[in-house]
Amino acid sequence: MLKKEYRLRKNADFRKVYRSAKSVSTKYLVLYPKMRKGESIRIGFSISKKVGKANVRNLYKRRLREIVRKNMHHIKPGCDLIILTRVPVTELGYQELEKNVKYLLRKSGVWID
Repeated sequence: MLKKEYRLRKNADFRKVYRSAKSVSTKYLVLYPKMRKGESIRIGFSISKKVGKANVRNLYKRRLREIVRKNMHHIKPGCDLIILTRVPVTELGYQELEKNVKYLLRKSGVWID
């Protein structure tokens, strides 16, 4: 579980990121990265109702949180991220989902090796 200080929760914060960030996407996920001042990393997840019922959406939200938590030390400090899922995400297993998230983080330039 991500700690509270690592979560984007307010609607205004989500809107700021959506407005000013340039998105990077795959067939399954979209990433909105926004750099800001500060050392903390904040991450928000958005999963559409089109993905499935509540239990399916919660499953993918839990998987995404765990993937981000495990790779938190590879993300540049001082950025806000929003990970948005697309409908075909239900075709992915955990390993493929993790590969997609890492690919998006690298492509957006917030990944540190």
